[in-house]
Amino acid sequence: MKSEKGQKEFPVEELAEKYRTLLISTANALWEFHEPAYEEERSCALLKQILTEHGFSVSVPCREIPTAFTASFGKGKPVIGLLGEYDALVGLNQAADETRQRCSEGESPDTPGHGCGHNLLGTGLLGAALFLKEMLESHHLPGTIVYFGCPAEENASGKSNMIEHGFFEGVDAAFSWHPHAQAGIFNQSLANQRVVYTFHGTSAHASQAPHLGRSALDACELMNIGVNYLREHMIDEARIHYAYLDAGGKLPNIVPARAELLYAIRAPKGSQAQELRERTDRIARGAALMTDTTVEIKTKCIYDSIMKNATLDELLLKYMEVFLPIQYSEEELEYARGFLPYGNQSDSGIPIQSTPDLAPVRKTGISTDVGNVSQILPCSAFMVNCYANGSPLHHWTVTAQGKSSIAHKGMLAASKILASCIWEIFTNPEILEKAKQDFWKEKQKE
Repeated sequence: MKSEKGQKEFPVEELAEKYRTLLISTANALWEFHEPAYEEERSCALLKQILTEHGFSVSVPCREIPTAFTASFGKGKPVIGLLGEYDALVGLNQAADETRQRCSEGESPDTPGHGCGHNLLGTGLLGAALFLKEMLESHHLPGTIVYFGCPAEENASGKSNMIEHGFFEGVDAAFSWHPHAQAGIFNQSLANQRVVYTFHGTSAHASQAPHLGRSALDACELMNIGVNYLREHMIDEARIHYAYLDAGGKLPNIVPARAELLYAIRAPKGSQAQELRERTDRIARGAALMTDTTVEIKTKCIYDSIMKNATLDELLLKYMEVFLPIQYSEEELEYARGFLPYGNQSDSGIPIQSTPDLAPVRKTGISTDVGNVSQILPCSAFMVNCYANGSPLHHWTVTAQGKSSIAHKGMLAASKILASCIWEIFTNPEILEKAKQDFWKEKQKE
């Protein structure tokens, strides 16, 4: 890649080719491991092994989070973080490349699968770390790159746990990316509170002694009805979803003494999500009052919204324009066409949405714990097309495409974009200073 003014030559294409085989094999191995939140032992071990073999100093700073780690290379400032993820989603196992829903050989429908592409996400950031390590080493520049192994992004906000244990102290800025069906900046997300509501009642024979029973399941159903009426009186951008963790058993002639719900309460800002959460809590208590049961309310995790950073976003967009769009073979386009019937694209005739959206702000309905990191230090993220047009995240079609050449091309493009951005920060210190100013300006708006 041609160097910018004041920037040393960065042979990113050559480095991407050098590490291509390693990165593809790593992404495929993580896909095969498909480990859920806080159970990513093999995924974590593989990434640590690769980083150690390539000269990074690897540590596990917290015994309470054994699948979280840091891998650093370099000396001094600036310290730039890469937020790697590698957890899979329960219930999204799928055979690779299959255009019909079918589990991998020997797996069950409840088995996890990479339906959000974190096998690519974590490996794409690994690629950037390896590229940058070579450059720092060869040019003897001051600066430190830290690959953060971040577990449990799905349904557990693992990075918020890492923040509490001091993982990101001393980091000047951090970057992430996400596989998607279309490329673009990722600087808006929804704050999200995950809350467990456990209702406790009294068991009884539903026919012989119904008057003695107090149904926890009735309380759950009344809560859900109450929240449904709440949806009429909340802002358009907010979302509330739920799932039963315990539906009260499987026998209709026993009054359920226990039933449990998991709610996801989302809004553009953390304060808005908190307000909705408080209203939802009151509905739960009202449902318990109506059914003469009790309710236990427990916060599972909290995702903050992403706080955008204009300077870092502009830098990412600059290199997205350099390395995108990706070129595909006719065979790859035909492969993508097989997944189009399952997507949400507006034009099913386009197999891959290869043209990036280079708008400076992109609205999404996604929640991510990258938002938690963005609230404590300058941070930016982006998306690269790794799947057929319209392929929805958290869907079996994303798992199916996770080992394809389309996915690998998107991952490698992400590595090049990330590495180029961070190399420019290492060689132009004023960029980071401006990013820090942007951070504090946005923080004052919160």
